Amino acid sequence: MKATPDIRILVVEDDPFFQRVLMKRLAAEGYQVQAASDGREGMKAIVTFEPDLVISDWMMPHVDGLELCQSVKTGLRDGSPYFILLTAKGEISDKLLALDTGADDYLVKPCDQGELLARVRAGLRIVLLTQDLRRSVRELTRMQHELRRVKLDLLQRGIPWPEEPGEKAA
Repeated sequence: MKATPDIRILVVEDDPFFQRVLMKRLAAEGYQVQAASDGREGMKAIVTFEPDLVISDWMMPHVDGLELCQSVKTGLRDGSPYFILLTAKGEISDKLLALDTGADDYLVKPCDQGELLARVRAGLRIVLLTQDLRRSVRELTRMQHELRRVKLDLLQRGIPWPEEPGEKAA
């Protein structure tokens, strides 16, 4: 999947050096990138920047990454961004808690930049497929309404709706 400049990624990381590294690498891949230094700033940025994907540290001051993830996933529901939790917590119980809380993916620091970018691309494939599916559902709903309108119009004119092949007349 090739990066497009309309893909927005939010990096929520309290370590300024790691934040810069992530931002430079993602920007070099062609993504629009914005950063927040803690979960509180991250919540504001999610509302204003409307990212497609969030990469968040878990352990941060004020609001941690897990709280941020839970708030975003419960508050925005279907409109929530894909959420990758990036943390030094590597125990299985931590991974399970993060995924059960709503994180879509989980990486333990330090992580390989190639693996992180591969997971970003995988997450964005899911985001783009979900967007396409929602567009298709909206179009199908619009077409169903139009079909009902046409059927009603024909019925009011006394014109029967044609039978489908294999359908028995009532």
